[in-house]
Amino acid sequence: MSGARRRTIEPVLLIGIGDAHGNFAPLFEAARREPAARALLQVGDLTAGKPGREPHSDDDPALLARLPLPLVWVHGNHERWEYLGFSEAGSATEAAGMSLACTGAAMGGTTETAAVRWPTPGVHLWPGQEYVVPGTRITVVGLPGNFAPTWYERPKPFPGDRVRHFNATDVAALGRFRHPSVLLMHEAFRGQAPGRLGAMGVPVLAELVRRLQPEVCLTGHHHMGMVAEHGPTLAIALPRAEAGYVRLWFAPEGRRLGWEFVSFRTEEQKVATLSSSRGTRQAER
Repeated sequence: MSGARRRTIEPVLLIGIGDAHGNFAPLFEAARREPAARALLQVGDLTAGKPGREPHSDDDPALLARLPLPLVWVHGNHERWEYLGFSEAGSATEAAGMSLACTGAAMGGTTETAAVRWPTPGVHLWPGQEYVVPGTRITVVGLPGNFAPTWYERPKPFPGDRVRHFNATDVAALGRFRHPSVLLMHEAFRGQAPGRLGAMGVPVLAELVRRLQPEVCLTGHHHMGMVAEHGPTLAIALPRAEAGYVRLWFAPEGRRLGWEFVSFRTEEQKVATLSSSRGTRQAER
């Protein structure tokens, strides 16, 4: 032996959490439990949206500025749209309606066109944007909104609360990425996991995941916790935020090292897997 010491990899921790629907307490609890985390990833329906839609009154999104780590998220179909640059009446502005599909704007990276900054909580990802964890090559990209077949081929801006939908241009905007560390989507993709998610996921998103081959794909919307592997991609459907969160470990160059789910529900089962067949994958220490 040459005596050279084996280089150790210091894992980078990110945490992912599901639909909050205006209840931000689980986000703060996850951040409190994970002081080493570098970002909190959220998959949409961050806010409750229309008054009376949720039993929980919508917390003030301004509170999210107090999170001790970066919040990186995509919007869902229940949101307070004025925080995304949409008018109170729900009509999209021209810039927001384009979803920055052609700009290639990146958060944390260098791009040809600067990102449009709305007064949103944290780092909101429009299609074509990416977030790079500082000091690493760990990249996070996102597709906000949900799917409606009658709106998918229409050009944006969409009227009223139809701003909640993504369209074909939004999906195409992610085509510039190859093998991101994390793909955040509100909607599930077809075949993502057995049962309801496998049947109700969106076929065009299955093709998107196949093309991008992210290390991890996080989704919400269905409020069901499930995990499956699709080629190089670990696909995790997250339950609602109050159920718990997922720990994700990456190497600094962006490669996935491991994951586990942390439950808020019982002290006896703090750490539990989301799928029964694969088991928890521990990070390489």
